[in-house]
Amino acid sequence: AAPASTTKLLTALVVLDYCEPEEIVRVGREIQRIGPSSSTIWLQIGDRLSVEHLLDGLVLSSGNDAAYALAVYTGRMIAGDDPLTIDDALALFIEKMNEKARELGAVSSRFTTPDGFDADGYSTAADLARIGLAFFEHDLLREIAGTRRLEVEWACGKTASHRSFVEMLYPDSEYYFPQLIGGKTGFTKRAGNCAVTAAELDGQLYVCVVLNGETRQSRWQDSLTLYQAAAAL
Repeated sequence: AAPASTTKLLTALVVLDYCEPEEIVRVGREIQRIGPSSSTIWLQIGDRLSVEHLLDGLVLSSGNDAAYALAVYTGRMIAGDDPLTIDDALALFIEKMNEKARELGAVSSRFTTPDGFDADGYSTAADLARIGLAFFEHDLLREIAGTRRLEVEWACGKTASHRSFVEMLYPDSEYYFPQLIGGKTGFTKRAGNCAVTAAELDGQLYVCVVLNGETRQSRWQDSLTLYQAAAAL
C-alpha cells in the first residue's frame, strides 16, 4: 500500500541517526520540490530553525517542506565535506531511508521521497508497525508525537503553531483513548486515510497501523477497535 505521510516516521528516525536536535538548518530551494496542495509549515528560503523545530513541523503539522529541508540537510551531513547538490543530497537521504527500513526488518517496503506525497513508494502495515515501534521508542520523537498543541519560535525569529491531527489524543473526541502515546496521520488519494499510533497497555508498547481508510473518521474508529481488543486480551 502507499504509505503517504506515515513515511515521515522513517524520515525522522534517519534524521536523528545523523543530526542533533539543536543543530540549526538554513532552508534552501529544496522546499520548492513539494507537490501541489502539500501540507506545509510555511517555510521560506533563508529561514533558520533547529532540527527539533523542523521535526515538530514534520510530525505534528505534517509539513512536506520540513521533510525536504531535513532530508537535504541530513544528506549533506552524511556526505561530510562533500558539498552535495539538492538532488544528490536527496538521493543519499532516500538511500539511507531504505537502509534503515531494512535494518528495522521492514523488508517489504520501498521509499522514494522524504514526505511520502503521492510517491511510487510502497509499504505494508507490518513494516510500518516495525518503523513505528522504533519511532515511539525514541524519547524525543515520542514526546513530539504525543503533543496536542505547540507554539515555538524559530532561530530566525518567526513563530509557528502546530496542532496534532491525531483525534485519539483529544479528551473531547469520540475516539479519545487515554492510553494513547501519540501518532502520525497520512492521506493522499492513492493511499487513502492512514494512521500509525502507539499506546501503552499494561506496561507494553502497542503500535497500531491503519492503511487505506475510507474516511478520516474510519481510521480512528478502526484504531480504537483494535486497541480495545488488545486491552481486552
